[in-house]
Formats: sequence, structure tokens, C-alpha cells
Amino acid sequence: MARTAGVNWRAWAEWTAGALVLVLLAGWIWWEKSGTPERWRYEEAVRTFCGGLPAHEKSAQFEGLRTGTNLSSDITLGPDAYSCRLGSAPAEVTVARLRAGKYRNQDLERVLPHFSGSLRPVPLTGGWRGTIDGGSVRVLVDCRDSGDRVAVTVGFYLNETGHEETEARRASEDGWLDGDLFWARFAAATAVKAAAKWDCDAEAGEPLRALPPTVVGPEPVADADGTCAGLPFSRDKRLEEMEETPVGGASVYETCRVIASHYFDTPYLFTARFGPDVLLGRDLADVNTEAAAGVGEHGAWASAECPGDAERARFTAIVPPAAATVWLPGEKGEETFGLPAFREFAQRSAERHGCTDLRLPSERRLPPVK
Repeated sequence: MARTAGVNWRAWAEWTAGALVLVLLAGWIWWEKSGTPERWRYEEAVRTFCGGLPAHEKSAQFEGLRTGTNLSSDITLGPDAYSCRLGSAPAEVTVARLRAGKYRNQDLERVLPHFSGSLRPVPLTGGWRGTIDGGSVRVLVDCRDSGDRVAVTVGFYLNETGHEETEARRASEDGWLDGDLFWARFAAATAVKAAAKWDCDAEAGEPLRALPPTVVGPEPVADADGTCAGLPFSRDKRLEEMEETPVGGASVYETCRVIASHYFDTPYLFTARFGPDVLLGRDLADVNTEAAAGVGEHGAWASAECPGDAERARFTAIVPPAAATVWLPGEKGEETFGLPAFREFAQRSAERHGCTDLRLPSERRLPPVK
């Protein structure tokens, strides 16, 4: 009897051990197939990546980063300033806290990278202050308690080549690709997250659902209804096409390019910068940073006081050299478009942004760039 019990006990133990092995094997297979280890490793890495600021979580503002998103080039740029690369492109992400009244002491060229897209800069909607240009997006949020600003810039986020991108945008209903809205939402959510981490009392905008429609390529000057609207095109019949920024008071960078390609290759270029973007590399090589307005060897500039901005908004104009010399046979004249157009561009832009004390150059005519 004891012998039989011993045999039964041994068989039961062997069966239990085998079942346990099967359970452990099934658990290990589930663990690996479920992606749990990868997700845990990813969440541990992203928790400290780029200062722990990128918005990888799912929220009302953003759908969240895919688990396993490539994380690389994690760099600290300075106090409260980080740069890193995300995704397959990979996108270049910069997050920085800009201290009130101390912008000039920060390396703005690093914490506010230049725009890198192929489109005209377009203002964000939904209560966000920022700009997107089809390859980069910048979002700024103000800290109401300190006057500081949180700036998030995402650049080089597209995988397409130039030709592929152009064709895809032309086939799109509004000129945008899926990656544009995805990274705009990421930038907005990251700005909110960074503000909270830095105890910045910031007001978030509405979740971004769409971007303002944009146009790929030049349009007839007669169709101007954005930043080129109202310019005195009738002063010069050589002017045929323009490329403009859709209007909006939330933009930090606006442009208007006026083209006379049958006469000269270089366009007229009018730009407007607001907030800390004013202190980036100048559109004109000889802008006098102390003078509110003026004319130099390479064009002209104007400025204005804008609500909430420590720096005066900066408006610039570049006149193509050939505008004063290249005419059709039998035609002759002088450059008459530049200064009136620049005045109109600056006045309209300043008004949209609620700016005052607009200072314009007093010269009768803008010199062509040399």
C-alpha cells in the first residue's frame, strides 16, 4: 500500500512539475509576444529622455508616441533647455524655457532652431501661438506667473524626398501630410507638459484637429488674400506671382514673396518676426539692432511694440537688384514698388498682432540689395 502511494505521489509530482513548466513556458511566450518587456524598457528610457519633457503619453492634445519609437541624440543645451531626436525620420526636438528679459543671454540659435520646411509659414489655430511650415513646427506658451516662455520646436520630421513631398502635398486636399498634424499636436502637448514640469502657469489651447489650408507653389498676385494682400501691385506691371503666409495673429514668423520671373530671378521678400524669434539671425545682414527703423545696403527694416513681447517685432524688406534695371525692350523705369509695399505689409501685420508704435523707414525709395 505504501509502495503504491509512493508511486502515485511521484507521478503526481512529475505531472505537477511538467504542468508548471508548461505554464512558465506559456507565460514567457505571452510576455514576449505581448511586447511588455519592450514597452517597459521604452517607458523607462523615455521617462528621462530629453529632460523627460517629450509628450509620449496619450492625451486630449496628442495621440501618444508609438511604443518603441527610436530615441537618439539626447543633448542638454543649458539650464532648462534640451534637444533630442525622435522617430524614424528622425525628428529634431528642442524644448527650452526662455527666461523673461534674458533672451539675449541664451543661445537662441540653438534653443530656437530655424524653420526647415518647404512651405510658407502658417500660423497655428486653436489658441496656440506658433508656426508650421511643412517640415518644422514651433509652439510658444507664456508663463503668466513669471513672464517666462516655453518654446518647443520640431524640425526635419518628414521621411519623403523633396519630389515625393511636393507630389503628395499637391494631391492632398489642404496641402498638408499626416506627419504635419501629428508633430504639431506633439509640439503642443510637449509645451503643456514642459510648462507643468517647470511650474509655469500656462494656458493651453484647444486640441489641434486641423491646420489652416495652404497652397503649394506661387499664385497670381490678383489672388493675394494673406500677408501679400493689399500690396500695390499695380505700381509695377512686371509683378506676376506671389507666395504668402495665411494671416493669423498667433504666428511668430510671416513672409510675403513677390515674383517677376520673366524679368528677374530674385523675388521681393517681406518678413515679420514676433516674440523671441526677433532675436534670431537677421533677414538682412546690416540691420541695426538699436535703430527702430531704417534702410541699409541690403534692404530695410521697421519695428513695433507688440502685446506681451519684450522685443519689438521686426519687419524686413529685400528688393531684388534687377528690379531697377531689367525691363523689356522699349520699356524703362525705376523701382517704385518696394517701399510702398513694405509699408503696407508692415502696417497690416502689426495691426493683426495688435502691435503699436510702428516705426517705418522715412526714405522715399528702398535701395536694391547689392
